[in-house]
Amino acid sequence: MVWLVEDSALERERARRVLEGHCVLEAFAEGPTMLEKLALGARPALVLLDLNLPGISGIELLRFLRTQLDAAELPVLMLTGAGSKADVVESLLAGANDYVTKPYDPSELIARVTSQLRTQQLHQRLQQAEEGFRRLAAHLPDVVARFDRQHRHIFVSPSIRRFTTEPVEHFLGKTNADLGMPAERVHQWGAAIDEAFTGREVVIEFEFPGLEGQRVMESRLLPERDARGNVLSVLSIARDVTDERMRAEYERHLIGIVSHDLKNPLAAILMQATVGLRRAREDAGTRDILERIRRTATRATGLVSDLLDFTRTRLGGGLPLVTSHQDLRDVVAQVLEESRVARPDRRLRWEVQGQTELVADGERLAQLAANLLANALQYSPAESEVRVQLEGLPEAVVLTVHNEGAPIPAEALARLFEPFQRASAEQDRSGRNVGLGLYIVHQIARAHGGQVMVRSSHEEGTTFVVKLPRVRAAASP
Repeated sequence: MVWLVEDSALERERARRVLEGHCVLEAFAEGPTMLEKLALGARPALVLLDLNLPGISGIELLRFLRTQLDAAELPVLMLTGAGSKADVVESLLAGANDYVTKPYDPSELIARVTSQLRTQQLHQRLQQAEEGFRRLAAHLPDVVARFDRQHRHIFVSPSIRRFTTEPVEHFLGKTNADLGMPAERVHQWGAAIDEAFTGREVVIEFEFPGLEGQRVMESRLLPERDARGNVLSVLSIARDVTDERMRAEYERHLIGIVSHDLKNPLAAILMQATVGLRRAREDAGTRDILERIRRTATRATGLVSDLLDFTRTRLGGGLPLVTSHQDLRDVVAQVLEESRVARPDRRLRWEVQGQTELVADGERLAQLAANLLANALQYSPAESEVRVQLEGLPEAVVLTVHNEGAPIPAEALARLFEPFQRASAEQDRSGRNVGLGLYIVHQIARAHGGQVMVRSSHEEGTTFVVKLPRVRAAASP
């Protein structure tokens, strides 16, 4: 709906004919009548206001409108006299959004009215989106805040009251420095906000003196853009991770302590079983029992090693590497030979192409290959073949392990290299797998600056591909 305030009946009729088909037009012969309807709650999308009105002039009417509604809430298009620049300037200073000079060209009036209506529609959409955002933020447990380029809070969600006795209004218009935040944290926040204004997503962790004591908070800072992609503000979504961090720290230490304390007795069992096997050369029954003990202890030692590696990576130290010049062909061949001895019932195919030398930790790469091979054997039919390939590329060596087992479910693929996950929907009833093998594979490849990928389908089976640079690069993310 467009309102036209014009005292000339001839001009009102002309405007109606020009705008017919482009908008719904309601005309008023004087300002007071229009103001009365506005006071009753009616609201147009746009007002066409003649500058020269009897009684209350167009400028006076415009100034009164601006005391009630701003230019975004109620756009006004002034109809001014031709050749009067002073009228145009006065109209714009009084709050007009645009103007058209009389006598106007019909196409110009249509274009300017259409432009203002389009702008008003966009404003309404933004307003609705903002209202929806505020309603959502009001119900979130996380603290949502918005910052301008001067690092001032221009929005804070009511959830801030979970951590402080101060009302939302206490934060608005203030920077973190204004709020008394320590200088070191002010600098941390300032750097993060500035980086987010460059268009990047930033995550920071900080301590917050909450009502229940010191809390650990994690905040994700997101750039908010306009339709042209310009960053207008930065949105911060902060959540309390205190309990989560404490629980994770406890779990890491517990796993580390348990696995470390298991390693020594397992080593003793292995040593005694090995000594017993040497002495019981003539007693087949005893040798069989000792061999089973040795295999079980070896398997348990592998699980403990995985747990220790998991603890190292979760504590932030990464996997330690001792690198030297290696030929991956020799490393993988030894792993295959051990697998053939342990699993004589399975068919293993071994292919090598090109030069396979690289600088790496040989023991870690043997662990990587053994984990992939064990995974392939475990999740494939006993009568099927497992294929292992090495290919030397100019800058890297690629290890591929393929099996013909059931495909990995799509929902499992996304988290396959996370800890305590398995490469099959089936449960491992043997107890030989805690779900760390593929996680360790990923961490070893990452420590070497390489990467590991997987593809799985009914038609092609499951294939793991590890690409390792010949010269160790920085750890990939």
